[in-house]
Amino acid sequence: MADADADTVGLRFWHRTFEGVRELFAEGHGEEGGADDPLPAKTYRGLPRHPLSAPARAVGDARWSFASFRRAHPGGAPCLDRLEEPAVSVLLHCVYGMGRMEVGPHAVWPYHRLVASARCFYPVELYLWTARPAGELGAGCYHYDPAHHVLTRLREGGLPDVLVAAVGVERPAAVAPGAHDAPDALLVAAVCFRKAAFRYRDYAYRLCAQEAGMTVGNALLAAGALGLRARVHHRFDDEVVNRALGLDASEETSVAVLDLRTGPLPAPVPAAQRPAPSPPPAGAAGKASPATALPAIRAAHVRTNAVDPAAWSGLLEVDRAARRTWAAGRPAVDPRAFHLPAGVRGGERQLSLATPTEPGPGEIELAATLRTRDSGGRMFLPGGDPLPVHRLASVLRHALEPVPSDHTSRVCRPLVDCHVLALRVDGLDTGLYRLHPAPAPVLARVPGPNWRGVLAMLCDRTPAVNSAKADAIVFLTVNRVEGERAFGARGYRILHQESGIVAQRISVLAAAVGRSVRITNGYHEGVVRELMGVADAAYVPVFCMAVGRRRATAQYEMPLTW
Repeated sequence: MADADADTVGLRFWHRTFEGVRELFAEGHGEEGGADDPLPAKTYRGLPRHPLSAPARAVGDARWSFASFRRAHPGGAPCLDRLEEPAVSVLLHCVYGMGRMEVGPHAVWPYHRLVASARCFYPVELYLWTARPAGELGAGCYHYDPAHHVLTRLREGGLPDVLVAAVGVERPAAVAPGAHDAPDALLVAAVCFRKAAFRYRDYAYRLCAQEAGMTVGNALLAAGALGLRARVHHRFDDEVVNRALGLDASEETSVAVLDLRTGPLPAPVPAAQRPAPSPPPAGAAGKASPATALPAIRAAHVRTNAVDPAAWSGLLEVDRAARRTWAAGRPAVDPRAFHLPAGVRGGERQLSLATPTEPGPGEIELAATLRTRDSGGRMFLPGGDPLPVHRLASVLRHALEPVPSDHTSRVCRPLVDCHVLALRVDGLDTGLYRLHPAPAPVLARVPGPNWRGVLAMLCDRTPAVNSAKADAIVFLTVNRVEGERAFGARGYRILHQESGIVAQRISVLAAAVGRSVRITNGYHEGVVRELMGVADAAYVPVFCMAVGRRRATAQYEMPLTW
C-alpha cells in the first residue's frame, strides 16, 4: 500500500502505526513509574458495590466454545439454564480477573491479569448489564473491578430496548414463536485510552485494540466452558452504548459487545413458518441518535493522571472517525475477501492437525490453564526440550475456528490469516507454514523463504525476547484495505480485535501444553510479508507471538485466590 493509497483517516493511521512507527515513536512518549500513573483498575466513588463470591477453581474444558470440539463430543457440552451469581463471578474473573501478583524489590509491573497487557497497563474495562436478577445481584448495569472482584452498580433495571437495538441484537427469524432466545446479559469491553496513552501516545490505540480482542477471546472461551452462548457485536451504535455506561468518549469508549444467552440453541423452524422480524422499538431507528432515550449518568471515579489528551490527538481522531450509528443497517460481510488467496506460496506439503491425540473433554480445565498462562517473564529466553509436533497441533488446531459475530448471520472464521515459523518442533521440519482451517486444519509448508533474516530482525528489534530460541513464531495477518472498505475507520480496531481473539486462543492452549506465548510488536511488517511471499501491502501482520518454554527466573509471581 503506497503512501498515495492512504487517503482516509483509517488507512493513514494504519500507515502511521506500521510503516511509520519509528517516526511515530520519535515524536516522544510519556514517562511511567511515578505517582501520576493511571490506576491499573478503574475505581468508582459513591456507588453501590457488590462483592462477588469466590470464583470456582474449576470451570470446564477450555475448548467447548469450538464447534469442531463439540461435534467430536456430541452431548458432552455444558449448557447453563440460568445466569446466577456464581456463574457471573466465574465469567468475569476468567475473562479479565487478577491471576498473579509479582512481589519483591524488582517488581516493576506487579499486577498480572488473565490476559496479556503491554507493561501491565490493562486499558480494557468490563461492563455487564444483566437482563434479570442473578441471585442477590439485581438486574442492572455494572462495572467490574478486578482488583477487588467486585461489581459497581451504575444503573438499575433490565436491558433497555433502545440498548438492545443499538447493539444490533435480534431475535433470529428461524426460532419458533414463543421460544426463549433473548440475551440474559450484555458484556461490554471498553478501552480507557489514558491508561496506555499516557506512555505510548497515539500508538496506544493499537495496543488497546489488541488487548480488547484478547479479552473478547477470553470471554468466548469462558462462556463456552460455562455453557453460555456468546455472540460478538463489532458494529453497534457507539453513542447509545457509551451513554448507557456513562462513558466520556474522549477518555473511554466501548469497542465490543457480547450478548450472552443461557439454554440450548433453539430448534430452527421451516422458512415458511418463520415469523416476520419484529420492528425496532420506538426511538431505536430512524433518528440520528436514540441515545437520549437513556438518562445520562456521570459517575465519579478515581483519576490519578492529568496529562492533556491533546498529547494523543491522533488516537482520538481515528476513534472519532470509527464511531457509527448504523442507521442504514448492518450488511453482511464477505469473509473470503479478507483472506490471502489459497495459492499464495505453495502448500503441496501438508501436516494434518486433526489427530486423534487431542486430550478428551475435561482434560484442559480453563481456570487452571488461565492461571498458568504467562508471557515468559520480562526477559523471555525460551529453553528446554523442543515442542513435540502433536503438542503444536493442540495449540493451533482451534486457532481459526469460526466465531459467532455480527459479520454474517452465521458463524464465520476470524478475518485473519495465520502463519507459523517452526524452529524447534520435534517431528516437523524447520521452516514457514500456513495454517489452513477447513475442512480440517492443516499446516501447509511455504517453500523457500529466508526465515533466518526474519529471526535476526526480531532479535534486533526486540532484545527482551530471544526469538531464535523459541519453539515457533506465529504471525497473524489481516487485509487492512478490505477492512477499510467494509468498516471504514472502524476496520482498524475490528481487525485487531479479530486477531486478538485468535491470539488469546493460541496463548491459552499453549499454556495447556506447558508453553508461554510472548506477544511482541517489535518487527518490520515488510520483512514478515516477504517471508510469507505476499507482495500486496494491503495485507499486514498485526500480531507476532513467540512460543516457548519459560526458564526459571528471579521473578516471584504469587498466585492470587479468592
